[in-house]
Amino acid sequence: MESRFYLAILKRVGAVLVLVGLLDIGVMVYCIIHRISYRSSLNLFAVIAGVLLLRGSLRTAATVRWFGVFFLSACIATLFAWPAVQPMDLTLTQLRLNPWRVGANAAFLVFTLALFYWVITELGRDPVQVASDSAGIKRRDMRFPVGVGIALVICLAVFLHVFLGGESAERAKSMAEKLVGPGYRLHVSSMRVSESGHTESVSGVVTAWNDKEIREIAVHWEGTPGR
Repeated sequence: MESRFYLAILKRVGAVLVLVGLLDIGVMVYCIIHRISYRSSLNLFAVIAGVLLLRGSLRTAATVRWFGVFFLSACIATLFAWPAVQPMDLTLTQLRLNPWRVGANAAFLVFTLALFYWVITELGRDPVQVASDSAGIKRRDMRFPVGVGIALVICLAVFLHVFLGGESAERAKSMAEKLVGPGYRLHVSSMRVSESGHTESVSGVVTAWNDKEIREIAVHWEGTPGR
C-alpha cells in the first residue's frame, strides 16, 4: 500500500515535468525559427528527469529535489541581488516602456518558482522519504543546497558589479556615449575579454536609455593587455 503512495507521487511529478519540458522545447524551437531570444534550462532536463520519475526512480527523486531546492534558493536570491547587477532606474524604464515583455518574463519567473516549490514539496512527502529510507538512500540535508544557491548568487553579483564597473566598463560606456549622443544613461550589460598573444580583445554591450527609449549598443576594441 505504501509503495502505491510513493509511486503515485513520483508519476504525478514525472508527468508534469515531461509536459513542462516538452512545452519548453516547443517554445524554444519556435523562438529559434523566428529568431527570438529565449533562454531556459527546463526543457531537456525536465523531460529526462520526468521519464525517470515515471519509472519510479527514487534516486532521481532525491536528485531532483536537491537541485529544485538549489534553483529555488538561487532564483529568490537573484531577486534581491538584482539591483546590484542592473540599475533600478533601467528596470523601471523597461517596465514602463515594455510592460508586456516585462510582464511575460515576470509570469514565467513566477511559474518557475511555483513549479520548483511544488516539485520540492511533493518529493519531500513522507511516502517518498520512507520509501527512500527503505531503499537505503541517505536523506540529504536541504540546508546545503539553500546555502550553495544563495552563496553562488552573491558571489556572481559581486563579481559582475566589480567587473562591469571597472576601467574597461568605463571605456565601453564612453564609446557608446559617442555613438548615441548626450541625454542617455548608460549601463554595461555584458562584456567579454579574450587574449591572443599580446593582443587583448574586448567586446561588450552597453544599454543606453532615457525616458523615451532603450537601446543596446555593441562596442569592441583591441589593445595590449593591462593598458
